[in-house]
Order: sequence, then structure tokens, then C-alpha cells
Amino acid sequence: MVCVCVEYKRRRRRRSAEYSSFNAGEEGVLSPGSRVSSEQYVPLAQLEEDGGSSVAKHLESANTMFSFIWWIIGFYWVSIGGQAMARSSPQLYWLCIIFLGFDVFFVVFCVALSCIIGIVVCCCLPCIIAILYAVADQEGASNEDIDQLPKFNFRKIGNDEKSAAAVQGPVGGIMTECGTDSPLERDLPKDDAECCICLSAYDGGVELRELPCGHHFHCACVDKWLYINATCPLCKYNILKSTSHEEV
Repeated sequence: MVCVCVEYKRRRRRRSAEYSSFNAGEEGVLSPGSRVSSEQYVPLAQLEEDGGSSVAKHLESANTMFSFIWWIIGFYWVSIGGQAMARSSPQLYWLCIIFLGFDVFFVVFCVALSCIIGIVVCCCLPCIIAILYAVADQEGASNEDIDQLPKFNFRKIGNDEKSAAAVQGPVGGIMTECGTDSPLERDLPKDDAECCICLSAYDGGVELRELPCGHHFHCACVDKWLYINATCPLCKYNILKSTSHEEV
């Protein structure tokens, strides 16, 4: 406690001297007529700390090491000479037993709590995610809402095959709408012919789902996402608002 008080007074005197020298514009801190930003300014206390460790820090480290060694020696001392110590000085004996028991209980409690938290995080991660979605008021889409979204069949274009829009840039494939009498076809750029959920390129013959915002994904990927969160994974567009406006 004496070392802490001495260190506090020393730092307080150094801080006051630093502020006064900074305001006066001493050489090495702030020259007259110059400006120093908060990133360029280095306090004198930090410079002195970088130059060498203080005596209080050495004493703190020595005190920690001494306490650890004394804890081990005291535990051995109480265990070996317990009966003789209990007869000669029972109050000191039971005081040592209480302190040692408290230390052991605290260590066991911290280790057990850390293990429980680790097991809960590793084993119950899906439950935690579901709870977070519930707390965040995330509403998933139903099967009817997802079925209203248009579905497309992707046809990949080979190197020897050209598309009508190939003059505007490389085309990765053609999206053909499914379930309509007059299917709508649209060229898909090569850079955009991949699913942003599974991060894999579209293969020929796969089914794609297009959201009202214009983003498209694999049906299997985006359907699982929409069951949990009815928003676009890229732009966070809510498909439930779109379907409700269409019904109105």
C-alpha cells in the first residue's frame, strides 16, 4: 500500500508538470507557433515509462511471485504440521484452513464456469442463433411467400456458343423462367453467374430463385435463408413487404 501511494503521488506530480510544460510550449513538447495533433503528441509520462520500468512495477511483480510461493509453502506447512499447529495456535490454524479453502473453491469455480460456458457455446450454438434472431425480431418467410418468388432455370453457355448480348460483355449463361407459358429469358453476366450464399458458380440445369430486389441465388440456398430471415442476404430487402404490396 505504501508503494501504491508513493507511485500515485509521483505520477500525479509528473502529470501536472507535463500539463504545465505543454501549455507553456516548452521545447520537445510544443514549440511556440507550432501545432501538434493528438496522434503526434506523446506525453512525458509515456516517454519516461518507455525508458524504463518504475520501482513500483518491480515491487508488484516481486509481491506476486512471493505471494504465489508463500501460498504453496503455507499449504504444505498446514498439511504437514496441522495437528501440532491446531494444539498450539488453533485460531491461526483454522484461519489458514479457511483462506486455503476459499482459494481452492475460487479456482475450481472459475475453471468449472469456463468449461460450462465453452460447452454451452460449442453445443448450443444453433439455439443461441435462434434466440438472437428472436430477440432481434427477425421474421422468416412461409412456404407460400417463397413460392410466389419467380424461379429460373440456368443454362450455361460454352466457349463455342454465343449469346445475343455477348457484344456487351462476357455472358456466363441464360436464365429461363420456369412455370410460365411464355418464359422470360435473360442473359446473365459471367461475373454475376454465382451464388453469393454458397460462393459457387452456377452449373448448367440448376434452379435459381430471384428476389424482388433483382438478386438471384440457388433455390436450395436462398430458401433455407428465407425460412429464417425474410430479407435479401445482400441488400436486406424484405420480401414480405413486397408480397403484401402485391396482394393489396
